[in-house]
Amino acid sequence: MIVAEDEPTAQDISAMDEAERGQWFYDNREQIAIDSTRTALDRVVSVRVSPDDLGVLVAAAEAVGMKLSAWLRKVGLEAAATASSSPPAAVLTGSETRQLQDSVHNIVALLARSGIRLDEPPGGSARSLVLKPPHRGRKKKAKVEK
Repeated sequence: MIVAEDEPTAQDISAMDEAERGQWFYDNREQIAIDSTRTALDRVVSVRVSPDDLGVLVAAAEAVGMKLSAWLRKVGLEAAATASSSPPAAVLTGSETRQLQDSVHNIVALLARSGIRLDEPPGGSARSLVLKPPHRGRKKKAKVEK
């Protein structure tokens, strides 16, 4: 496809929100169809995921009405177009994220029992951290009286 000076680049398009991107592709659909040639998708990339992560990926693809393969390709290419040169600090699985959240809850509870409060800085300019209660029920220990 030939890109004119006033046309957005791939990075400009990936920076658009879904509504803007959809409108741009709709407005330019005829020229895109003329300029585009069918690309042979003849390479297969295998990715290992946990059953939980696969469920999350399938649900995300279905939510936008795409097949998993097409959605993964789209998301991967968008990420590649906007990726920084440095790798992410950490990538956590769903279960690792839940473990981290549980640990944070335990730390906050320990601090509260110790009389330490986590207050917002003056002016309330900090973004608040929303902590949901742990997802699984925990049994309270019965106090034994002496």
